[in-house]
Amino acid sequence: MKEGTKLVLVSMLVFYFFLSIFPASYHLPVSFIYLFSILFAGGLALLITCPILNFLTIKCNFLTFLVMGTLLLTGVLYLMKMFMIDFAINDFVFEGLRAANFEIKKITAPPIVAIVLVSFLSALLMSIYKELDRKQ
Repeated sequence: MKEGTKLVLVSMLVFYFFLSIFPASYHLPVSFIYLFSILFAGGLALLITCPILNFLTIKCNFLTFLVMGTLLLTGVLYLMKMFMIDFAINDFVFEGLRAANFEIKKITAPPIVAIVLVSFLSALLMSIYKELDRKQ
């Protein structure tokens, strides 16, 4: 119970961190209850990753947690995009990059790219956290 609570709280913080990094793509709710429910759903998705992997008879390690966490968070974010009030995901806009002779123009991608990017980054940071927090 104690380990699960800690994992949910850390997952909620990581999820909020990556949602707030892309303010042009994610419109977070103003209401605390809606914001908490979004973060709690993301935290629960990352909490049930290892039990789902164990059910599928797959060992829960860094790589499998990363892949399954990305899939679960992508599904949760997509469902919240469809059904959650005051939560919107807009097109992902990369403003471009210029360094010496290397230049990338402005890129606009559909909202699914923003969903997958935040899901992957959140799952990556949580898999690193789980590996470092593992009791030896």
